[in-house]
Amino acid sequence: MAHYLKKLQIKLGIRRPPWPENREIPVGPISQSTYISEPWPLSKLYGNNQISTSRYTWYGFIFQNLEEQAQRIANFYFLCIAIVQLFTDSPVSPITSILPLGFVILLTMAKQGYEDFLRHRADREINNVPVQIVNSNGELFTKKAFEITVGDIVLQRSNDTFPCDLILLSSSESNGECYVTTASLDGETNLKRFISVSATRNLDSPETLASQLEGKVICQQPIDDFYKFHGKIVLKVNGAETTQPLGPECLLLRGARLRNTDFVYGVAVYTGSDTKMSLNSKGKQTKYSQVERQLNTFLLVILGILVSISVLYTILEFSLRPNTAWYINLSKPTAWIVVQDFLGFLVLFNYIIPISLYVTIEFQKFFGSMFFGWDVQMYDKEINEPALVNTSDILEELGQVEYVFSDKTGTLTENCMVFQRFSVSSGTFLARDNKLYPLMPQRVSSIVDIQSPRTSGRGIRGKDMPEDARILFTILALCHTVRVENDEELSAKTPSSALDPLPEVESHKIKLRKPLHIISDVRARKAPPKRQASLMRRASAMQSAEAAISNVRRGKGTFRTNYDYQASSPDEKAFVESCRDFGIVYHGVDSSGFHVVTVNDQTGTRYRVLDVLEFDSDRKCMSVVVQAAQGDHDDSIALDTNQGVIILCKGAETSILPRTGHVEDMPLTSTRSGSSADPLTDGLFGSLETARKYALTQDYVMERVTDFASSGLRTLVMGARFVTAAQWLELKANLDDARGRLEGREEALAEAYHAIESSLMLVGCTGIEDKLQEGVPETLIALREAGIQVWVLTGDKEETAVNISFSAGHFAPGLPTVRVTRQGSLRECLSAIDAQLERVTESKNIQPDYTFGLVIDGQSLNFALKVLLRKKFLLLCQMANSVLCCRLTPIQKAEIVRMMKGSRKPSPVCCAIGDGANDVSMILEAHVGIGLFGKEGRQAVRASDYALGKFRFLKRALLFHGFHYYVRTANLVQYFFYKNLVFTLTQVLFGIFSIFSSQSIYSNLYLLIYNITMTSIPIIFYGIFEQRLSENALMNVSDIYKTIAMNKLLSWKNFFTWLGFSFWHGLVIFFGTYFLAMEGVSNGGNGGNAIGVLEGFGSFMINCVFIGVTIKLMLASYHFNVFLIVSVVGTVVVNFLIFILANYVKLPISGGDELIGVWSRLGSGFGAWVSYLALFVILATCFVPDILYRLYADNKMTAYLESVSTDRKFNESEEVGGRSDGTVNAAYYGSLNETSDEIRQCLIPKHLPVLQEGSSSSSKNSISPTTSNAY
Repeated sequence: MAHYLKKLQIKLGIRRPPWPENREIPVGPISQSTYISEPWPLSKLYGNNQISTSRYTWYGFIFQNLEEQAQRIANFYFLCIAIVQLFTDSPVSPITSILPLGFVILLTMAKQGYEDFLRHRADREINNVPVQIVNSNGELFTKKAFEITVGDIVLQRSNDTFPCDLILLSSSESNGECYVTTASLDGETNLKRFISVSATRNLDSPETLASQLEGKVICQQPIDDFYKFHGKIVLKVNGAETTQPLGPECLLLRGARLRNTDFVYGVAVYTGSDTKMSLNSKGKQTKYSQVERQLNTFLLVILGILVSISVLYTILEFSLRPNTAWYINLSKPTAWIVVQDFLGFLVLFNYIIPISLYVTIEFQKFFGSMFFGWDVQMYDKEINEPALVNTSDILEELGQVEYVFSDKTGTLTENCMVFQRFSVSSGTFLARDNKLYPLMPQRVSSIVDIQSPRTSGRGIRGKDMPEDARILFTILALCHTVRVENDEELSAKTPSSALDPLPEVESHKIKLRKPLHIISDVRARKAPPKRQASLMRRASAMQSAEAAISNVRRGKGTFRTNYDYQASSPDEKAFVESCRDFGIVYHGVDSSGFHVVTVNDQTGTRYRVLDVLEFDSDRKCMSVVVQAAQGDHDDSIALDTNQGVIILCKGAETSILPRTGHVEDMPLTSTRSGSSADPLTDGLFGSLETARKYALTQDYVMERVTDFASSGLRTLVMGARFVTAAQWLELKANLDDARGRLEGREEALAEAYHAIESSLMLVGCTGIEDKLQEGVPETLIALREAGIQVWVLTGDKEETAVNISFSAGHFAPGLPTVRVTRQGSLRECLSAIDAQLERVTESKNIQPDYTFGLVIDGQSLNFALKVLLRKKFLLLCQMANSVLCCRLTPIQKAEIVRMMKGSRKPSPVCCAIGDGANDVSMILEAHVGIGLFGKEGRQAVRASDYALGKFRFLKRALLFHGFHYYVRTANLVQYFFYKNLVFTLTQVLFGIFSIFSSQSIYSNLYLLIYNITMTSIPIIFYGIFEQRLSENALMNVSDIYKTIAMNKLLSWKNFFTWLGFSFWHGLVIFFGTYFLAMEGVSNGGNGGNAIGVLEGFGSFMINCVFIGVTIKLMLASYHFNVFLIVSVVGTVVVNFLIFILANYVKLPISGGDELIGVWSRLGSGFGAWVSYLALFVILATCFVPDILYRLYADNKMTAYLESVSTDRKFNESEEVGGRSDGTVNAAYYGSLNETSDEIRQCLIPKHLPVLQEGSSSSSKNSISPTTSNAY
């Protein structure tokens, strides 16, 4: 039966058939027409390409949403109460629970429905994108993206985004390559090279694809790893089958974008939810704030109180019931009667649970998130990006952060690389302003100030640089994957005299540009693209390269053009541009396929690039294998077997140094037998003797690398290897064999790479500066003073990271560092941690305020995170003032965050901030994830909860917005419990006077509107606009953040303080009404006054409660803005209009006529005087403790601000220098000359902040009563 049911579900499309072990897909219309898929067709087996990110369906939205809302404790509770009221003898009308519950559910449903509508709309836009498909007739026809199925051959043009995962068949390039950006997948904006198998490269038109392509793709079923894919393509060529392997370099992923390539054809292999992008688009784990967790705890306490009171009153009802009251017709209590009475009390007192709390918080967060994005002081003008809120659920968590985990590159630094230094055999040089400055020897071995170097002699221009420096620059100009494009627009603006083009290049201008206009024509997209257009477009760059080499050899200088270098990384672009600035220009590829490099307009060399070994994170290096061409007539791109081959390699010192060999073992690299080495033809070393002369030792390179890293530079080491053509052919054969394997491919490639990248000669090392972002030091210092511990988690080497930490202010000036690095075993790491713990403990015993910075590397961290060492390592981290972790992997970053999250109960709030794909793991792991709009793509932004343009905005996000969001939400939660307890307590007290008969003192109308019209609107505006302190106070006195840390406002002490006020107010209102109004008038009055009757008693009491809880909200407010005032006045007016209406009209609810005439009698005659006088006396008595408590709290905060200001002045006067130039202290601290009166004024902002441009408040130097301009 189950088997038939599954088959039925598959046929109906409810579920998908089970997949085979491997995916087999016919390729080409010929194969598709004859392919038979058993037992299910491919369309049923793998589905179409439809994408759905919505939570609900249009036909099931109501039921799905109701199911979700019923899972909320409060909603489920009130639903149960409503059911009890319907099916039992309830003391109040069921409408009093059903209507408020329905109001809350409908509001929530509307909000979630709108959000899902936006998701549906976004899905439709993606699914309906038109895509061109090759049909069986060799023609292009258009499908919508969601209609694509596996096996379809898809045409994609330049700048198109791939609609599904495709196997690359052919491209506009004759070698089958294309270039793609995967920023939307892994955050990397660099161009990545993909290449098709050789058998399909020539199938570059719909006609050839339809008539000649026949075969199938056999590949693995989809996995979520972007970088892993294996399979094979089996093709029929001239009746014979040929099989070629498929790897990650053949797979174009959905979401990636085609760049610098006119078109590609690909066959769909993974569609819809099977694409790697969909498999990686797992829903982010739902995050709950500390406030929400504490709120649930408070709810349980209140619920416990409710149940306890109901049980107590049920017992008292049957214990104290009068036996002589014959008119009540009392019956003997049974179990059902007892249960029914208990449920009656539960219904009567259920208003102690605030039904509208959740929906109010949601609205508050919704509008709060809008103001966060509207803050002009967190708007980044450079990239035109405001702050972004991806989730509003944890806004208040920004005010509870205890740990910030920050990436370094691109987060603290600009990720804008500037080539600063290099070292070769002739010395170490500083590169600046297109000149080289030899560094003084004493400066080389010490930490060098990058901004003000001490150099010897005058600057050296590029043409005068030493020979070994020229060799290093030439290697940098060759060892890369940079593509060259002419910036034609810029060239057009440049005077022709500066360009000095050759006649043959000038004659091609019109011919070369015309195809670009044809391709850009909208009508051209309907026609099949042609490879000739791509060749003609690229001819411009080729002609430039040929013109350059030709001019050099004629002695006329190079044909200079405005090249746009498309680099795979910022480092490579910085290298190639620096080489160009020093006269060693990489011109790209000429028409014969040679790479052209000219040196100082005097020499030029063409190089065959025999192979490129791309960079990967395991090897931490990349290599280019080149061979210099011999003369003008050497036009064959094939290997010259009479010429030596040079393997150029660059990478981290940890990767390159172990690969070095002895120079004496390297073969000669002369050009041909019997010829002399000529720099014009060789372009590099020329001879083995030259290579030996310029070779560096490991110790020398390691010392220079350490020096550069100590200066905060990113370092790379350059190496070279010389092999004969025969040796290279052997290495190449092993490499091709590894690339062609179907099984064990990665292991074979690793071995082949190692064989090639070994026995290297060290040529030099470089240092690139990644500048600090503006405002980073001030931000880090402010966070530290706010009590937030900042951890920097980076993949950089130790020396670089430590130097950046000091220069950025992460480590305070003069802060001693404790290091746990280079630990090779668990035992060594244990000994190191024990030793450092002992040292730190002794220092703290001598000096209790002793602080230090902890440094640990990835190698040691692997051991420190083990179960045996974790507690000790955690203790050491908690004792540190700041922590720096270097050489980390993305997984290690997430493990660090996870460790600190579990360091105590309740968990400390952890915030992670980064800009790259390697930061996504820790961003998702942290309580609060913040992404930066960086140069490495938007993956971090999409994975984050909040996104900022610059790191310095973090200070404002936490200290200003975080403070206010937390204060607003915490007080909102406390106020809700307060107002509902006051309301319920009067019911509880009335039970004493009604002999516990579960009689309500309030009319059904009051029960219905109390949580809707009476108390719901002002608290929303309080939650949106309240500002406890001014912007200047929060941004300039970071210590204020400590006053709300660790959920202080929702502590049990504060919770019971609010409960204490609610008990006091409930007691005063009830007994004040009873003695001053009811007893006083009813005893001596007559029928002319109705305050003594039950309806009048309840009406007068609800009036006291209503006005009292409104006054309490005003007392809790520090920012009386127009919205709050209008909402309060409007609420009072609306509710009194309702009272007047009830006084004259029978309302369509149960007991709708019981208030007719009540308010007339309360507001006229002697009853009016009693009412007004009693109201004044009762409320005055209620709020005496509140006013005293408010004065106490304000004086306490004022004293705290004064003490902080005094301490800050003292610390500044005692500062002995900090940094050598003192810039950080001057920039951050400024002057603190405020008077006590000015500080007190910070407590009460006087105006509503307005949306306006302005300088960052972090640059203001004084605490001022000026209001915030955040909104």
